Amino acid sequence: MAIRHPVDSDAGADPGRLRAIARRLPDPITVSLLGFLSIPGYLFDSLEGLKLFALFFLAAFWPILQLIPGLLSGAGSDGDRTDPAPRDWLETDDRGTSLRMVVSMLLIQFQPVLLVTGIGQMAGQLPVLARYRGSLPSPADHESEVDYRLPFEGTWTVINGSPDREYSHSWGLYAQRYAYDFVITDEDGRTTDGDRGPPDEYYCFGEPILAPADGTVVSVRNDHRDYHRTDGWLDPLQRSILGNNVIIEHDGEYSVLAHLQRGSVAVEPGDCVARGQRIARCGHSGNSTEPHLHFHVQDHPNFFLGAGLPVQFANVRTAHPDAESRSHERGYVHAGQRVTPIGDETEPTE
Repeated sequence: MAIRHPVDSDAGADPGRLRAIARRLPDPITVSLLGFLSIPGYLFDSLEGLKLFALFFLAAFWPILQLIPGLLSGAGSDGDRTDPAPRDWLETDDRGTSLRMVVSMLLIQFQPVLLVTGIGQMAGQLPVLARYRGSLPSPADHESEVDYRLPFEGTWTVINGSPDREYSHSWGLYAQRYAYDFVITDEDGRTTDGDRGPPDEYYCFGEPILAPADGTVVSVRNDHRDYHRTDGWLDPLQRSILGNNVIIEHDGEYSVLAHLQRGSVAVEPGDCVARGQRIARCGHSGNSTEPHLHFHVQDHPNFFLGAGLPVQFANVRTAHPDAESRSHERGYVHAGQRVTPIGDETEPTE
């Protein structure tokens, strides 16, 4: 059975009538932005009626709450779907771990740093909508001139992310709409050889992370701890959802590489980096349930004010247990695929 995606196929399989309808509806997080209309109601007595709009903020919790029915039934993140999903072969979302993740996500919303971060993310989406007049970048209308490579060597697996809304990393968060989470798996879809243990037992932890294109370093963070747990609980003491990270400017586009290993970042703001240059190592810092690399490209140097941009990778081989491997001179990658950089004459440099 071939895995087909609407983005790179002229005849992608219909995921079902209900999901097709859901894709045409406004995203819950976008709906939650209406909550900001309540603010004048708290500032001016004459506008007190606007306070009712605060109820729209509750829509921001929907992406978390909608996972619960499927998790309780043991169906995982795909709920009651019966058609094969591209991530079905991966063994990183066992029922217990996923339930702990959902509970943890709900609890940490009240952690002061993350509460401010969440407000900042939501508020930052308002100028993004205004900047694009409601029509955000999409694969249909955005083609970057930057020659991006996969930000690592060897074969990694796309655990989250796709230019297709159904498998998007975070469709409602505009900066992360086209983001990817990468891990290293074995042939059985496992990210560690054994039970969930310390971060350094995971295949990807400590692996080199490379600059995806020539550019200039805008900002770095290198002092956030790597959380010692990998059993689905999020770090309650995290000071940044990105953890240790590097943001690089590439001709007006900005790549974000996050959850890096503490102390491993080898660049500083203002440094010029070359495509394929080693900049850090994969870690488990910030908003992370297990070691992985978060990667996305946006149109602004500030994480909170950026709109995510669809990114195609040059010289990449994609494979899936249910599909033949394919080589692409330039193409998108999708959740569930194993991806490998090929034909790149540039060796990783320090």
